Amino acid sequence: MLYIHIPFCVYKCAYCNFYSVVNMNPPDLYKKYLDALIKELEIRIKDYKKNIETIYIGGGTPSIIGAKMLEYFFNKLFEVINKNNNDEIKEITIEFNINDINKESLKVISQIKNIRLSIGIQTFNEESLKIINRKTDKNDIIEALKLINKSKIENISVDFICGLPLNYKEQSKKDILQAFDLLPKIKHISLYYLELNDSLKNKWRDFLPTEEDCVYYYNLAKETIESFGLMRYEISNYAFSNYESIHNSGYWDLKDYLGIGAGAFGCYKNNRYENTKNIKDYLEVLSQNKLPVKNIEYLDSDTRKKEFIFLSLRTSKGINFLKHKKLFKEDFIDKHSEIINRHTKYFIISKEYLSIKKIYFDYADEISLLFL
Repeated sequence: MLYIHIPFCVYKCAYCNFYSVVNMNPPDLYKKYLDALIKELEIRIKDYKKNIETIYIGGGTPSIIGAKMLEYFFNKLFEVINKNNNDEIKEITIEFNINDINKESLKVISQIKNIRLSIGIQTFNEESLKIINRKTDKNDIIEALKLINKSKIENISVDFICGLPLNYKEQSKKDILQAFDLLPKIKHISLYYLELNDSLKNKWRDFLPTEEDCVYYYNLAKETIESFGLMRYEISNYAFSNYESIHNSGYWDLKDYLGIGAGAFGCYKNNRYENTKNIKDYLEVLSQNKLPVKNIEYLDSDTRKKEFIFLSLRTSKGINFLKHKKLFKEDFIDKHSEIINRHTKYFIISKEYLSIKKIYFDYADEISLLFL
């Protein structure tokens, strides 16, 4: 697994918590950064010694670099990976901003085998888009989805957020219906609650729906998504059969992964590392053939076990007993029999898995605390 972080953005959405930088585009910066990514991958992959099964290119805004730079980067990327891999890459996801969707860029990525396009729609409500500082309007989204629908790309994921300012009534349902009307080949949907810091909660307090209304809007969106035949396979993710995110599923299964780029995280050999976020420092360190690591955290067995339980219970399958025993040398049911018996109403127990009943699935994070 490989995560690639491209942190550049034209603007920053008000609610975004991911590392990104805006208004940084001096001459050749994108190319210098892409070359540095390749350099970091060349160094890291020597020690990784595993096939790269999936790639996720996130940000920031990866699509900001444009069609020519995308083509340049993918050519360089595959040169390195093909030397390392014995098997083909199962899935390559790239995030695109609505404003960057054009025929040229879509043509470049449509030629990549097993490509998966991820688009952040969030909502079609123009008032909501303005207040959260999205520099797109409803018409921009409509035209972008029409272009994607005409492209050869078939594996498409879209994101929506419930609870946005000025997002009331049946908007969450309308958003889903309009997306499928414009782009019927959607295969995957990520549906999130809006998460805000105290400052934004206070700033938007007159425009935010109540907590009770947010739950209603979320359930309405959830029912609408499922009416199209998508299955909820993780607490925030829905997909048609065989279109679940392979890469994200790898995180939930505690698979090792490389992370490259400024501010990127990676985890392998029980060490989780974080790269420096400073672009200048990132480029400088790699120019010296060194790794731009800011911090390394060793994950002991107890920490990994807690992560495994927490992440597994967020999936519809739940905790795999065989995998738990293989990773942690203990039987899950034997270890937690008292808790399970005391709270049996929450769980479905099969020969292979313990999962949370559908009626309680929205509370998976809280229920997982019983074991932590």
